[in-house]
Amino acid sequence: MKRQLIAAAVASLLVGSLAATVPAFAQETLGEKVDDATLLAKIKTNLLRAPEVEGLDVNVDVKNGVVTLSGTAATTTERASAERIAKTSDGVTKVDNRIVLKPAPGTAPPPPAN
Repeated sequence: MKRQLIAAAVASLLVGSLAATVPAFAQETLGEKVDDATLLAKIKTNLLRAPEVEGLDVNVDVKNGVVTLSGTAATTTERASAERIAKTSDGVTKVDNRIVLKPAPGTAPPPPAN
């Protein structure tokens, strides 16, 4: 139930923010923006519903059907599941999976990249 409420809230926010920012996207048509927003909402909802993925830890961006996933996952299986969910959504042309693994409990985080 909690995931469904969160999914509905995310979808509402995405569609609402799209309507408020349409003039800023002069290079894309309104139809393309709506398609991307719809796809983003669908993917995020599916991530939130999936028991094998902590959907709140995964960020989703969509531009012209290309999905970029970022955020964190606890395991490589969770990372792969998030990618599979995105790839199998209608309208996705490509998925760029930038999800990083969370450090194991009790281990030091990796040093920052230069």
